[in-house]
Amino acid sequence: MKPEKRYNFFNNIHKGLRTMLFSIQMKVQQTDFSQPSAADVISELELALTYYDEHAAHEDEYILAPLFEHEPALKEEMEKEHVTDHQLAENLRGFISDWKTGTDKELAGRKLFYALNDFIAFNLYHMNKEEQQLLEVLWKHFTDAEMLEMEHRIVAAIKPEVLMEESRWMMRGLSNPEIAEWLGAVKQGAPEFVYQTYKQMAAEELSDERYKALALA
Repeated sequence: MKPEKRYNFFNNIHKGLRTMLFSIQMKVQQTDFSQPSAADVISELELALTYYDEHAAHEDEYILAPLFEHEPALKEEMEKEHVTDHQLAENLRGFISDWKTGTDKELAGRKLFYALNDFIAFNLYHMNKEEQQLLEVLWKHFTDAEMLEMEHRIVAAIKPEVLMEESRWMMRGLSNPEIAEWLGAVKQGAPEFVYQTYKQMAAEELSDERYKALALA
């Protein structure tokens, strides 16, 4: 018998966040930090860090806190990982500050590059762990309906403009079947204008070939 498919509320947002990281990492690699134009990449990186901070805070409040009521032994382990993530982000912000205020822009940019790599490496590991291990524990204690409710609370806590920007990154990072499932849920559960907004987003972010293959109604 085919195993029951359970809901993975990490999948879409994690793919979006990974895509964001990969994009900014490529830009940082290509940037000449001795030039004032590097400020644009710095601003994009600062925004990405803000999104990651908010994502971690929402996971703590809406996913991990309810889970720890059932699995208190996990609390210390997961909180340590979020502390590590925060420390890596603060290290990165420190090098951003050095670039803004220091005289050796190239050195600050080089240190920033390696700090970003550390941040990315840890977050890739951490997101894999959540999807491969933590999700199994969540499935033990919560139904798909309960997990959907957690996700809805997170979405409700995100500012609309941030939600739209994160949605664009998800659109860029998901496969066509994942996009079809996502937009199908939007069409079923949200007002028509919201669905049309996401449909337009798909048209803007996907290649013509991929968009046509979705055959969105």
